[in-house]
Amino acid sequence: MLKKQKNISLSNLFKDHPNKKEIIYLSKLDKDLKVLFFKYPKFKAFKRPKGFEGLIRLITEQQLSVSSARAIFLRIKKLMPIFSPEEFLKIKNSDLKKTGLSRPKINYCKILAKEITSKKLSFRSLHKLSDDALKQRLCEIKGIGEWTAECYMLASLGRKDIWPVKDLGLQAALKEIKSLDARPNEIEMSEMGASWKPYRSIVANVLWASHD
Repeated sequence: MLKKQKNISLSNLFKDHPNKKEIIYLSKLDKDLKVLFFKYPKFKAFKRPKGFEGLIRLITEQQLSVSSARAIFLRIKKLMPIFSPEEFLKIKNSDLKKTGLSRPKINYCKILAKEITSKKLSFRSLHKLSDDALKQRLCEIKGIGEWTAECYMLASLGRKDIWPVKDLGLQAALKEIKSLDARPNEIEMSEMGASWKPYRSIVANVLWASHD
């Protein structure tokens, strides 16, 4: 890997990448990240739709593997002609349970749908909020915690400085690249991520790529 790095620069490797400047900046800050950028030059950003569909998918993904959650989500989509909170509320709980969605998650998803149909939650207003305010508002809804709110900001809204400290995949990836004895806890994750501001979303994406 090091020999290859001598013959090519990150600037050339990421010449067409939309976040080229941020990647170069981060690689100068952290040699371990530099190695990851060379190793995973085609890493992809974690993407989810905006709005109701994106949040339902993230709720589905809570504490599940990506493949299992995707299978459940696709079965949910087949139950609706249009993916909307109104259509979701028409689905019987028994039919949702057949998709593999757990009872608590069925409840969480319906609570979210009712928040939207009752006009208590407006995505137009939500998306105008700062990171902290947006996370606080989403976490007021039962079933949406910090991980879901942060992943919504990162994957659905594309905000650049989101750092989900509770994500087990990120913890495992950092343990590996930093040669730690154990996965870092949430406090350690926050401390480690502080130096990567204001581009921690990019760090999260390349770390996820290294852990897949």
